[in-house]
Amino acid sequence: MNVKLKFKSPFIVGGIKRVSNYIETLDYIPGNVVRAAFARYILNNCPCFDSDEVVEIDGEKHRNWVYYRNRPECQKCRLKNLCLKFDDIKFSFFYPEGTDLIPLTTMRCKMRPEHRLIDLLTEKRECPDCIKAGNSDTRVEAVSGYIKDGKDYKVSKTLFTRTAIDKYTGAAKEGMLYSIEAVTATDGENNIVYWGLIKGITDEDISAIDELRVGKYTSVGFGRCSIIAAEDGDDRCAPTLQAVENKEEITKKMKLFSERYRANNKITDDYKYFAVKFVADAKLGFKSHGGNEFEKYKNNGELKDIWFNALRAYKTDNSAYEIDKVYAEVFNFRGYDTSKVGDIREEPVHMVQKGSVIVFKTLKPFNEIFDDFVSMDGFGLDTENGFGWFEFHFGLEVQVND
Repeated sequence: MNVKLKFKSPFIVGGIKRVSNYIETLDYIPGNVVRAAFARYILNNCPCFDSDEVVEIDGEKHRNWVYYRNRPECQKCRLKNLCLKFDDIKFSFFYPEGTDLIPLTTMRCKMRPEHRLIDLLTEKRECPDCIKAGNSDTRVEAVSGYIKDGKDYKVSKTLFTRTAIDKYTGAAKEGMLYSIEAVTATDGENNIVYWGLIKGITDEDISAIDELRVGKYTSVGFGRCSIIAAEDGDDRCAPTLQAVENKEEITKKMKLFSERYRANNKITDDYKYFAVKFVADAKLGFKSHGGNEFEKYKNNGELKDIWFNALRAYKTDNSAYEIDKVYAEVFNFRGYDTSKVGDIREEPVHMVQKGSVIVFKTLKPFNEIFDDFVSMDGFGLDTENGFGWFEFHFGLEVQVND
């Protein structure tokens, strides 16, 4: 179901904390943050919830865990359905309403940013507008982020300064000022509206929630929002290929992309080429065939094999596909699972940045390619929380108006 989060107050979703006294918010909302907001709401309204209760899940002990307790109080609970199927609900990443994520294959004119964007997969690395105008300097540079209504887009953020409180005395800690940056608007009218996809819920489930608290510092008023089902036909809210277009339309675009990509790269083999774009960060495990990570120099073919093993989706016939090119930003990330008892640190993972693009090649027909990839929930780990979700990429999808 396509849904919108309409915020009543600024929100803060923390990313990598670079210094101890400054928290910089992300401009998007990962699916696990939305899941946590749902879990908090369910537990706060659960008549059977005990904050001291510890449950064992997959061999690990957790507190504040959502599960159906099947007690007499549960039978008339308005959140019963949500509680029953909570483990099966899947959350996408959420983005500012009406925006498109710019793929990492996109570039713009270095001298005149108002010139149209180009995509390296299907166009030469030079500004076509400058060539047309007879300019000698046709250089281009990388661009990332969002685009809305054909123009560059950024959310509005505001810096708040606070005083740290000593949890034992209840008084301010001397010399302990800290700053937090929060999202305060996504449009010119100071509204904050984010969109995304939640699989496994109904209109009835949505109507049972009056207000969510999303992100950090919710106890002091940040992150208050209502959740609303998108109107029928508003498919622009769905950040995955499954809900955007039908099979016939997508396969036609894939064929056109393959022709343009082959021509731009002077390819003469019999393979069919197609690309996918990550619409969310992806958690991948990069390992070589021997099980060890990059211990020595890897040639291009070995690196492609490592990428393919990390991306492997077992619902597809993996032997039929090869990686041709990768355009990605990768960083190491180690988060925290605050529901765990004991060591709340998670295992470190390689995080591939949203907007990354991977080009595959295969001898399969396009309709079979579609069937293989549409059956996948995503690449890598934690796909139930939106990580690794993707859509087919057809080259240049957005451009700046002249």
